[in-house]
Amino acid sequence: MALVYTPEDTCTFDSAADTTYEQFLDILAGLTLTQVSLTIDIDRKRVRRNCEDIELTTQEFALLAHLALNADHAVSRDELFSTVWAHRDLDAQSRTVDAHIRRLRVKLHDRDLISTVRGAGYRLNTSPTVAIIATQARARCIALAA
Repeated sequence: MALVYTPEDTCTFDSAADTTYEQFLDILAGLTLTQVSLTIDIDRKRVRRNCEDIELTTQEFALLAHLALNADHAVSRDELFSTVWAHRDLDAQSRTVDAHIRRLRVKLHDRDLISTVRGAGYRLNTSPTVAIIATQARARCIALAA
C-alpha cells in the first residue's frame, strides 16, 4: 500500500463526492487482502512464485506473456503460431504449443492456471493470487507485433 500526498490547491474537489468516516470504514470492512503467489512481470521478463524466480526459456516466457496479455480469453493455436512462433517454419500439426504448455504447467506448479479450451485453444485463468504486470506501452508493442 502506498500513501500519496496531493495538495488541495492543485485539485478540484466535488463536495457531493465526500465520503464520511463511517462510509470509509464500511468500504474498508468490505476489502480483503490476499497474498499474491504468482507474479508475471512482462516488462522485466520475470516470473516469481512465492518470491522465488521461476526459470523459463525465452519461448516459454513469450508464450506465457502472450497468454497473460490475453488473460481469461481463449487464444487459438493458430494465433500462438502466428505470434509466439512467428518466422518459424512450423505447420498447424506441430505439437510444440502443447509441449510448451505442458512444461509451463509443471514449472509454474499450477495445473489450473492454463486451461485447455476444447476447440478454441488455451486460456490463462486469473485469480486474486495471480498478478500480471505490464505497462500499457509494452502491451501495445506486443499486440502490434502480433
